[in-house]
Amino acid sequence: MSDEPVLIAGGGPAGAALAMLLHRAGRRVTLVSRCRDYRAIEGISRRSLQALLGLGLARAAACAVGPLPRRVTWAGEARAPNAEWLLPRPAFDAALLEDLDAAGITVIEARISGLVSGGEEVRLTLADGRTLRAGWGVEARGRAVARRQFHDTAPWSVPAWILRGEAADDAPASAALSLPDGGWAWWSRLSGQQYLQLALPEPTLAQARRDPAVWLAAQPALAELWGESSIQHHYQRPSMLGRTRVREGRVWRLGDAAMSIDPLSGQGIFNALSSAHGLAPVLNSLVEGASLAPLERFHQRRQDAQYWRFARAGRDFYRQAMAAGPGPYWAARCHWPDHQPLHQPEPWADVRVGRGLAVVGTRLAERELVFTPDQPLGIQAVAGIPLAPLVEAMQAEDSARVAALLAEAGSAAPAVGRWWSDHLDWPALPAITPVTAVSPADSASQ
Repeated sequence: MSDEPVLIAGGGPAGAALAMLLHRAGRRVTLVSRCRDYRAIEGISRRSLQALLGLGLARAAACAVGPLPRRVTWAGEARAPNAEWLLPRPAFDAALLEDLDAAGITVIEARISGLVSGGEEVRLTLADGRTLRAGWGVEARGRAVARRQFHDTAPWSVPAWILRGEAADDAPASAALSLPDGGWAWWSRLSGQQYLQLALPEPTLAQARRDPAVWLAAQPALAELWGESSIQHHYQRPSMLGRTRVREGRVWRLGDAAMSIDPLSGQGIFNALSSAHGLAPVLNSLVEGASLAPLERFHQRRQDAQYWRFARAGRDFYRQAMAAGPGPYWAARCHWPDHQPLHQPEPWADVRVGRGLAVVGTRLAERELVFTPDQPLGIQAVAGIPLAPLVEAMQAEDSARVAALLAEAGSAAPAVGRWWSDHLDWPALPAITPVTAVSPADSASQ
């Protein structure tokens, strides 16, 4: 079973990342994709860029232009909270396939007509009539192939409206802003082209589409960004939100095909890469004979937890805009999915240690984890240091054991201490002696 190849349908960032992760773990992978002439510009964060480089997708990462200040004007407040990099697509998508080919992964550039699960195999049919077979398949062709299976969708779903055109200035730049009559916009400029993505109230969208140039000229902030250039192309793009079951028979869903989020709530490419990092250890463990049920349950719970977190992040942005200028657009969006905080309180009394599945290297394995209300799937490590022994020692008030564990952590101890100190209700750790070595970045992993 472990020698059977995995078929991946779709070569965007989610499919490419999964192919690379499985290939590195010794799996035989075949990826089938067709590069679309989708001339968009996309923004990514520093952590997404670092993730691409860490996966060995160097050609794709080299397409990124930046860092640029991430200019945001939201609810009347102008900020530049961090930096972003701009990606030109389809050049980025073509570079992903080049990276996979250079790594020795089988890439077939073709149109896919079907991916089905039957018996003990999956069958991927190409438009030219060829059929590929494998033990497991992965659907990574985006939200369009999965939207009929979406559930827990937002009660509102207005298509994104895209404007494209030339730019008089070649300097790369981007800006995000909320619009006074409801809706929001993300504008970017790269290599003499500009791209404007809009989320508008339905009546406004219908009016704007009748004469885009007139509508754009009447929006002072957007018109200033766009300049005097003409609009060369405008079109609608589906933006339905929702999540699916992560598995149908022997086909797993990945990226937007598994969970499509509001673009306002988080980085789409980051979500795609995160989705691949979640599915890779599931597939590695599965083809090596691990039981299906606990692996699927773990992955489904992980995806669902991410979906609700992204949904609440978007809701909080809408609430900020609603507070600055009430209107029906914001009101319809600031109560979904619920009224729970983005992050749950984590009182020390509710922290517990128990066994659970965790990502260990390239597989899933049972480990001692720390469970909190905000992290119901459990935390395995912080800055690479197992967390459960430290929590157990603190719960037992065993100061000698705590000191020994922090000493064993070495250069990672300050990062552990910083992460711990963010939990204000938790008992303080003993003072950590500074070390000269560079400590790993703060992180918690499941």
